[in-house]
Amino acid sequence: RTASVALVATILLAACGVKLADADKLKAGPSTTQGDVIGSNITPSSSTVPPTTAQPPADVKVIGDDGSKLNNVVRNAIADLQGWWGTEFPATYDGEKYEPVSGGFYAVDSNTSTVGLPCAVRDIESVLNNAYYCPPDDAVAWDQETLFPELAKKYGDFTVAVVLAHEWGHAIQARAGVDEPTVTMELQADCFAGSWVKHVRTDKNSRFAVSIEDLDLALAGILSLRDAPGSPATDPNAHGSGFDRVGAFQEGFEDGATRCAEYTDGDPQPYQFEFTSQDELDTAGDLPFDEINTSAFKSLELFWAAEFPKISAGEPWKPLADPVAFGPDDPPKCNGNVVDQFRLFYCVPDRYVGYDDQETMPEAYKLGDFAVGALYGTQYGLAVQDELGLQAATEKTATLRADCYTGAWAGALLPTAATNQGQDLPYELILSPGDLDEAVAVLLSFRTDADRTRQGPGFERVRAFRTGVIDGAKDCATLKPE
Repeated sequence: RTASVALVATILLAACGVKLADADKLKAGPSTTQGDVIGSNITPSSSTVPPTTAQPPADVKVIGDDGSKLNNVVRNAIADLQGWWGTEFPATYDGEKYEPVSGGFYAVDSNTSTVGLPCAVRDIESVLNNAYYCPPDDAVAWDQETLFPELAKKYGDFTVAVVLAHEWGHAIQARAGVDEPTVTMELQADCFAGSWVKHVRTDKNSRFAVSIEDLDLALAGILSLRDAPGSPATDPNAHGSGFDRVGAFQEGFEDGATRCAEYTDGDPQPYQFEFTSQDELDTAGDLPFDEINTSAFKSLELFWAAEFPKISAGEPWKPLADPVAFGPDDPPKCNGNVVDQFRLFYCVPDRYVGYDDQETMPEAYKLGDFAVGALYGTQYGLAVQDELGLQAATEKTATLRADCYTGAWAGALLPTAATNQGQDLPYELILSPGDLDEAVAVLLSFRTDADRTRQGPGFERVRAFRTGVIDGAKDCATLKPE
């Protein structure tokens, strides 16, 4: 489990640094000597700009509308989706005409009568905390009482529009006659949602204007809607792991709806596997905090001893010195200087990783043991760059490369990895269900506006991490911020 970065000139090569801050604020993340604010979850900032101030079109009617501002976001999203797919559907499906969704839009709550609801819903409880597209009725329904308000509170108003865009993805499938296993259908709908969000991000004619923070929040919202860790991809109700769903969304954002239309059984391959023992299930696959600290560093050394020669023209890996655990009142030294501004860092001259095991890493552990591992992995990613002699032009570039190297390590720890077949933990650790999701969560949630400015948005960091997981370390050195 693992992930984070920063290049600190002469003293610290890339502190996933954490500056001692006011009161309960923690600091960390790849950065310069200024450090970064760290938090255990991602929430909209008080300065977040509403994603849309456009007046919803009068011809978009919502049955059961309670008059909330979120339903105005929904109505704008409906208008934007209908218009965009009018052009995108023919471009994606060989000129076929797009037929707008015409069966109605339903906002429901606990007081809504089931009479007339799409797909002949008989129990209102089955609709609450849910959103769905009904193919027979060509209609979309959502819970305006709990689901949408809670998503908006945690991840911003635009996440509501992203959920609607996912349901629109199912409407597109109905029009295109797509019939694949459930998990493929769900990931494809995420992909279609991502392709629409790219339009929102780049098209000045969109009814929305979203920031980098909005994208990070939307990814966090998608991550929250993942399947429970340990759920098989073959489950009839499978929607995908957080890693899978975020990846599909990003693929749509990067490659467009045409790539999404290519999805078929096994493409993309779900990164979803089951717990292998009752003990693993009982602990959710999480090692105790002290154990993940020890095992992660041992695993990273074993992995890079084997992998580094492959990317360095045969040069051997030079093991790092033992990591240094410290507390806010007992800072370590790097190159003879006290490091009192960072809570997680890589010290270049002395070649060790320092980490605060009293506040910062326990906070990360709340996201799961591999969130901790991922943060350590990013520091090793900086050490890899140092040993390769790579000179990153910017801190963002160094951060992305370190995230990618972290993903390469994580990929080698998957139970499906070739190195783990018939061998007894060649790299000390093996990932449990949900571990990749934990890495994604820590890359997204330990972010502030300052972090995004210095190190790049969580959106790009997650993409770099996924590149490493899927493709290994070979291309990490070429990554650059967009």
